[in-house]
Amino acid sequence: MIVLREVFEAQKVGSGIAFEGRVVALRKREGFIHFFCPPLKDHIRTFVGPPLHFHEGQMIFTPEDVLPLSFNISFVPSARPSFMMDVASRTIDDAMGEPHDTNRRHAARRWLFPMPGDVFYDSGADSIQRHLPEESWSDHGLNEEQKASGKSDQPGNCIAVSSIVLHESPIPFLIIGPPGTGKTRQVPHSTTVEAVLQILRFSPESCIILCAPSNPATDTLVMRLRSTLQPHEMLRLNHPSRTFAEVPLEIRQYCYVENDRYSLPPWDVLMRKRVVVCSCLDAGILVDARCTNSALARLEADIVGALHPRRQIKEPIMPHWTHLLIDEAAQAAEPELLIPISVVLPGTQGDTSATLSAGLSFGTIRPAVTPQLVLCGDPNQLGPTVTSDAARDAELDVSLLQRLFDLPVYAAHRGNHTLGTFRPHTNLSSSHPAILMPPSAIFYEDSLVPCATNGTISWSGLPNPRLPLLFIGSESKEECVDERASWYNTGEIKSTVDTITSLLAEGAASSPPLQASEIGVMSAFREQVWKIRERLRKEKLSAVDVGTVEDYQGREMRVCIISCVRSSTRFLKDDLSRGLGLVYERKRMNVAITRAKELLVVIGNGAILQQDPFWRSFLQFTLRNKLYSGPTLDLELDGNYVSRLESELVVHFDEEDRGVAMAGGIAREILRE
Repeated sequence: MIVLREVFEAQKVGSGIAFEGRVVALRKREGFIHFFCPPLKDHIRTFVGPPLHFHEGQMIFTPEDVLPLSFNISFVPSARPSFMMDVASRTIDDAMGEPHDTNRRHAARRWLFPMPGDVFYDSGADSIQRHLPEESWSDHGLNEEQKASGKSDQPGNCIAVSSIVLHESPIPFLIIGPPGTGKTRQVPHSTTVEAVLQILRFSPESCIILCAPSNPATDTLVMRLRSTLQPHEMLRLNHPSRTFAEVPLEIRQYCYVENDRYSLPPWDVLMRKRVVVCSCLDAGILVDARCTNSALARLEADIVGALHPRRQIKEPIMPHWTHLLIDEAAQAAEPELLIPISVVLPGTQGDTSATLSAGLSFGTIRPAVTPQLVLCGDPNQLGPTVTSDAARDAELDVSLLQRLFDLPVYAAHRGNHTLGTFRPHTNLSSSHPAILMPPSAIFYEDSLVPCATNGTISWSGLPNPRLPLLFIGSESKEECVDERASWYNTGEIKSTVDTITSLLAEGAASSPPLQASEIGVMSAFREQVWKIRERLRKEKLSAVDVGTVEDYQGREMRVCIISCVRSSTRFLKDDLSRGLGLVYERKRMNVAITRAKELLVVIGNGAILQQDPFWRSFLQFTLRNKLYSGPTLDLELDGNYVSRLESELVVHFDEEDRGVAMAGGIAREILRE
């Protein structure tokens, strides 16, 4: 909720008038807040006059309207998210302490605290062949790694989609991949979306909950499934407070509307849906509606018990929700993920100990008593945003995906392709090899392999046209606003605008010709973002996309320009304590340098950045390959973080650089062994 208290600015006193409104949307990149407050609209109409714009007879106030009113603004956070996370936490805690139902207790423990003893693979007679027929694939652009082809001569026998469909292990299945590997649906490659389609094809009784941390990410999942699934098969579940304008027109047919607001469909309609897609937080709607596996199991037990009071129920109750797939799981806080997890947690089975083993069908496509949990994301990129110091001290800024990824049970099987518990992608399908070289060596254990056919950027500003990457050194000073709440760097703003102007002046020489809308600019500081956007508007370049690094997570652009801002050491400690900037922020740096597909330009103070070991390695890469422009750097070159991709260019190095690259390559292989 937003509270606006009117003030008379000249007299510096309040008017005694206040308004309450409901926040309906945030546009972080533009710095806009959309809220709903009819009394304020009436107040403006009475004391200011009509606006400049009308739509269907309704008055519309836009940023172009000048309103001579001033307000003190405060925000009252909604208690709903905290309440839903608390309910989910208590549900999981109760399940883990369940004294009688071992299946429910073990499921909760395996999902959150898996141990090596929980991993098994049944190779018995009732396991089907561990791959799916080639003709069954919906997306024929998937690589073998994503399909898990099952061929014995390939290292990835049991991976990704096939492993998920076969439900090969009771512990969460992790799909780990860098940006562009097709974890969600990067055309032409897909994993999460293909997994949903294959589950529906091979498990006729399955019902899937598909989640993402944010509404836009959730809408994207629906957009990518709508070509295959019909409205009677898939539901896009929205909270009633969400406005129609926020939902893409293409997916509105998958939503249910009642009394001019989004709602949960009737019981019989909901139960017939094969896939329910919602944000992690909105999964709480199913909790409120008693549509969880636990509530449905109790309902089934009560009905069967009432119909057959003298019959002892021996068969286990099959869960209604058989699969939970969470995309971009690394971006959500663990308590947030507990909400959808509490929905699919199996219900109480009662006294079924004699026959419960019959329902445990891991490694087959028969229904299982325990639903399957799949987490998809990249623990090397930005995790959940947590501003509370107390919450960060309690490690709530560590996602469930990250915590599981670091557990011994997953670390022990990262190189074992015969166990369906963990699968890292190694193909980055969307970026130029030169752009992949630093992140591959620094963050991904030299595992990235370029496999995309992109356009080419032709620009005279590149010192080495074969390597579309440039670091522009800058020594201009940063400035702060609002008592160091945020920072900007005027010199870097000028360099950014000059770079964009130069690129577009030669844009016709690129293939295809470069457009302003294909250029993205990012910075870790909000004030720098706003000032760059303001300057670009003055230059008639408003089509250039400008945002924070967080805004760009999950997105890609043909050209990306990074403005680092920081140029003095005295504020680095404060940045680190507050989680700001790009220095000593490994995950934010990784997101920033992996957004570009065809050209990456970094503008910053190399003398400051080299204090960070990861940036030091990046700068060494630019110096080795003559991709640095600016003040001389006092930086010794060594063979650290020389990727295999970079080693393939060794024939083009001079003798000294060739020796450094060869030494780095030898060290890389020794360390790998």
